[in-house]
Amino acid sequence: MAKLTYHKDKNFFMDWLMLNEMSTGEIALWHTLMNIGNRVGQKSIFNAPTSTVMKLTGLSKQGLTDARKKLIKRGFISYEKGGQNRAPIYEMIPLHKVFSNYFSFAKEEDRAENLTSDLTPNLTPHLAEDLPQELTIHKEQNTKKKRRGGSGRASSSLCKIYEENINKLTPLIQKELMRWVDDMGEDVVKEALIMTVKKGGKTFSYLEKILEQWQQAGLKTLDEIHTYELEKELGKSSKLIPFKKQPPKQKTAEESLDAWLKEEFQ
Repeated sequence: MAKLTYHKDKNFFMDWLMLNEMSTGEIALWHTLMNIGNRVGQKSIFNAPTSTVMKLTGLSKQGLTDARKKLIKRGFISYEKGGQNRAPIYEMIPLHKVFSNYFSFAKEEDRAENLTSDLTPNLTPHLAEDLPQELTIHKEQNTKKKRRGGSGRASSSLCKIYEENINKLTPLIQKELMRWVDDMGEDVVKEALIMTVKKGGKTFSYLEKILEQWQQAGLKTLDEIHTYELEKELGKSSKLIPFKKQPPKQKTAEESLDAWLKEEFQ
């Protein structure tokens, strides 16, 4: 049985995606199958229960079927349906064999032993010939950095807001504040500062508890935060509504007579 060339094939797959369209289901399934093969001893052929693959990819049964068909059509995997007491069998096709159909420089089909050292240096130039100078992935990284960390001017503005409304920033607290900016984004930290001031908080610990709560709730945008806080307030308001007391039950004529008779003849 051929061994799985895990890291080599993952590098090839990422390079291939730069110039080729692929659905998110296909991408999730391929990576999941690669990880399963790696975990079971770097095997290229292995059993994988459908329920397990669905759980790891987040795909529905139909979504998994569609993604699997597409990967088979591309030649990235092969598949054998499972039987009684046997999970389906997957085979991860070595990508240097797959890519020989796409790139003319991949002349030899069986170069698995020295795959990365032989082909990887030549792969990126071929893939990048028709790409703009700055790859999309670089732009995404720059955008993330701008959104999370912000400019020095913006960070200085945040520090100024903190010192004017809460307390003086020591070097240690400033470092922790900037860490939160990197993790959650400057707009989110600023929103937490505003909420801290509104609620009368005067410590960094108060601010940090708000940020920790938002982080644990998986909130990433101001819209999500505003919705989350509104739901919290609505929840508190509903608890403050007094319970409506039921009026005392009126006794019927028979019940009144029974009570009078008991009093008279006891």
